[in-house]
Amino acid sequence: MAASIQMYSGLKKLLVISLLFTNIYSTDGQDWNYQDLGPDMWSETYPMCAGTSQSPIIIKTACTTYRTFAPFRFSSDYNLTYNFTLLNNGHTITSTYNSNGSTPFTLSGGGLNGTFQFLNFHVHWDENSKSGSEHQVNEVKYTGEIHFVHQNPETGQIAVLGIFMHSSQLSSDGIDNTANKTIKEWAKYFTTAVELGSVNESTELSLNLATLMGNNLNDFWRYGGSLTTPPCTEDAVWTVFTAPIVISEEEIDSFRKNIFSENDRSPQPLYYRIVYRNFLNETLSAIPDYNCCSDESNNADNKVILSKPIKYFSILSTTFVLLNILNT
Repeated sequence: MAASIQMYSGLKKLLVISLLFTNIYSTDGQDWNYQDLGPDMWSETYPMCAGTSQSPIIIKTACTTYRTFAPFRFSSDYNLTYNFTLLNNGHTITSTYNSNGSTPFTLSGGGLNGTFQFLNFHVHWDENSKSGSEHQVNEVKYTGEIHFVHQNPETGQIAVLGIFMHSSQLSSDGIDNTANKTIKEWAKYFTTAVELGSVNESTELSLNLATLMGNNLNDFWRYGGSLTTPPCTEDAVWTVFTAPIVISEEEIDSFRKNIFSENDRSPQPLYYRIVYRNFLNETLSAIPDYNCCSDESNNADNKVILSKPIKYFSILSTTFVLLNILNT
């Protein structure tokens, strides 16, 4: 009897995870895109895309809540070089480990609930260097955004590590001559991936995940959201790192010209979600409106400790003093 119950429980868990994987990987169809069947139309076919916990979002730095998180724990394989399959799936270039059903890459800590396994990484971009990132910081966009997608095999929950890309006008030759391993690793990636101009075209490439992620994984924002592509599955844990990595503008522009001109979703309403930060000091925005929070997010628990007030407030203070002098 006990063995039967255990077998039923195992089959039930397998069914749930299988359905979740189906949702994650059922995005290769032609019933959505970034043009005529773009993000504004997604909810017609995928109702979850109109949900209340959608990603990406605009991160209002003045409204974030400080919270301590345990350090991330990456398995040692992140520091090794493995073969990855790069695939043009019609929406982006996905990079998956050639695992034959298993993965050596595990991620835990960082406030995540359990141990997560690496699924893939991919890049989002847009028509020019001033747009392309899906998340925005005080309405500021980066050139692009990389998503390292992980999943907890026990619960099916998704955890995404998001890293901004900032493009430089340096040529590829100039970047190759630098000592920056991350820049060189991404140069290798772009040189190979740009050849995948046709849907379902693929190739293999040896890459090092830790090198691709860079060395600035200390400060981040955290919130609960969704996949940024259909079916827009919610209950995803987002970690968006504050420091971007540098890439060549020439390389990302090659994607715009040879792969797609754009593949990024606009920010979605935050509603009542809270965005946390794992670092104590935050800076105000150069946009005054982004320093005003709603009552729900501007309570005592969410008080921001500012490291560098902007000039706008200095001007207000100076004006106030001058008015006092003139009125005396």
